[in-house]
Amino acid sequence: MVSGDAQQSDLQALIDGCIRKERESQSALYARFFGYGHTVCHRYVSNDADAIEVINDAFLKIFQELRNFRPQQPSLENALKAWIRRIFINTSIDHLRKRKVRTFWLGEDVDTREWLAVPPQGLDRLSHEELLKMIGKLSPAYRLVFNLFVIDGCSHEEIAKMLKISVGASKSNLARARTNLQRMILQAQPQILNHGQRAI
Repeated sequence: MVSGDAQQSDLQALIDGCIRKERESQSALYARFFGYGHTVCHRYVSNDADAIEVINDAFLKIFQELRNFRPQQPSLENALKAWIRRIFINTSIDHLRKRKVRTFWLGEDVDTREWLAVPPQGLDRLSHEELLKMIGKLSPAYRLVFNLFVIDGCSHEEIAKMLKISVGASKSNLARARTNLQRMILQAQPQILNHGQRAI
């Protein structure tokens, strides 16, 4: 069994090799984090072929920027994941912009006070796969904001900067995303709300 210190040392060696542009190290880092990248990117880019294209573009940026990576937590792997997650997310958003994926941003006049604070009823009883499937059915704008805020933990201020929208528009789209998810839960699994548990 490999110790934590050995794993940290191995990962640091990979990072150093990538900074030196060694192809073997780049291939090893790609293989190590491809699955993680696929999980992140597929939430934003639902088409699998497009998601892989985004992952490859993101890794090019990762290799170019690795020399600027500065770990902000004790676990090197967790620090690197947090750093590359932002690159995966930003590359996914750039891909959607490049493909001119149609989005519709709500203005700031939608009352979001209730829905911003409370997740859709029954959401905590969905499996991870069921939740991702429902999120994938949201419109591009709603899906982007929901993923960024709920799953990736971005603030509305960060979302507004990333998507070039207002903070109010981010809050409105999050509220509508939660409303639509609630509707999907009601339509697909009424037993979640009626009986308090999901049928297995």
